[in-house]
Amino acid sequence: MIKFFSIFLLLHVYLFATVDIGLNKKEKQWLKEHPFITTAIDNNYAPFEFIDENGGFKGIAIDYIKEIEKILGIKINIVTAKSWNEVTDLAKNKSIDILSCLVKTSERAKYLKFTKPYLSFPMAIVTNKTIGYVNGLKELNGKTVAVINEYMADQYLKEYNKNIFLVRTKDLTQGLELVVSGKTFAYVGNLSQITYSLQENGFDNLAIAGVAKYRFNYAMGVRDDEPILRDILQKSIDAIPNGIKESIYCKWFPPLYQQAIDYTLVWKISIFSFFIILIFIYWMYRLKSEIKKRKLIEKRLTRNKEWLTCSLKSANIGAWDWDIIQRVITGNSVFAKILDLEEEEVSIQIDQFKKEFIHKDDLQTILKHQEDCFSSTDEFCKTTFRLITKKGILKTVESRSRIFKYDEYNNPTRMIGFIKEIK
Repeated sequence: MIKFFSIFLLLHVYLFATVDIGLNKKEKQWLKEHPFITTAIDNNYAPFEFIDENGGFKGIAIDYIKEIEKILGIKINIVTAKSWNEVTDLAKNKSIDILSCLVKTSERAKYLKFTKPYLSFPMAIVTNKTIGYVNGLKELNGKTVAVINEYMADQYLKEYNKNIFLVRTKDLTQGLELVVSGKTFAYVGNLSQITYSLQENGFDNLAIAGVAKYRFNYAMGVRDDEPILRDILQKSIDAIPNGIKESIYCKWFPPLYQQAIDYTLVWKISIFSFFIILIFIYWMYRLKSEIKKRKLIEKRLTRNKEWLTCSLKSANIGAWDWDIIQRVITGNSVFAKILDLEEEEVSIQIDQFKKEFIHKDDLQTILKHQEDCFSSTDEFCKTTFRLITKKGILKTVESRSRIFKYDEYNNPTRMIGFIKEIK
């Protein structure tokens, strides 16, 4: 039975090796000689890698490993460790071949070769909801902050923010519990990991109070005495279809999360609105003696609408509106023209829009742009990408977007933007 299984496995490896993902002869030969490789995971690093209640391996990194197994036709054996320090010790001692999800540092580069990052998330700050908005790490100076021992947030704050008093914990749950109890002012860590934990474990009195400039750029690490394996992994990651990458991303990172309000932005909007109201009252006063109030209001609204429509048309700028809850995107006539659609056709499900109009090689750019918009609180986010019109014409466009509306829990519900074709 063992002999039969070995023959079957070798045949399986050979068949998959014929799939052209750009492997050279040495890389193909290496795979034939190594049908099994080994990785170690941190048991409690959801949603990237963890063990569920049934003892199964779960997480976004695990899903990537499964796709790599299919592409390369090999088996990646997973071993578990009690702590992250134990995982890195296994890598240092060459007891495993790869680490599936970690950030590159100068220390880790001493014993690992890294692929290009395949995931990227900002560092987030979690506080009690009553605290409100926290404008970056500088506002944590002199305060106690919980971090997971030896994780990247711990290393980063220790090196670059020495005025923050760190309280080190064994895992994320313990860190959030310290904030709930008031023993620490905040918890700092990976935005996606925090979002996942808040959704799965409650913590209703906590909120994401701010986002730092630092980003967690996750890659795969390979033992430094097997650099050819790093090249093989990179080619296999690149070969995973964008549609599968998007489905993995959406499976583990839904876009809604609670975030505190930046009240400086609220004040700016309030002051601006106040001056707009004063101007409107003055304008109404000047016209009061000439025509009736109702007609004046109707005329002004009609004029403003025509002015906006005319301005966008003359500048050849498409305006669009994405209802995040209903998952529908609509747009003006210029937006329809860019997509080669009739204006009444511009009411499209967002999944259909991404699949039929976004160039497949730029889908990750759109997802990254979407993530930046969810993270930003006071400015338009800008990106450039390619789309394919209904007539099959390839166009390059520039888009500026921002969250326009939030629900009562500060979750984004509506995004607006402007799009212009780049000749």
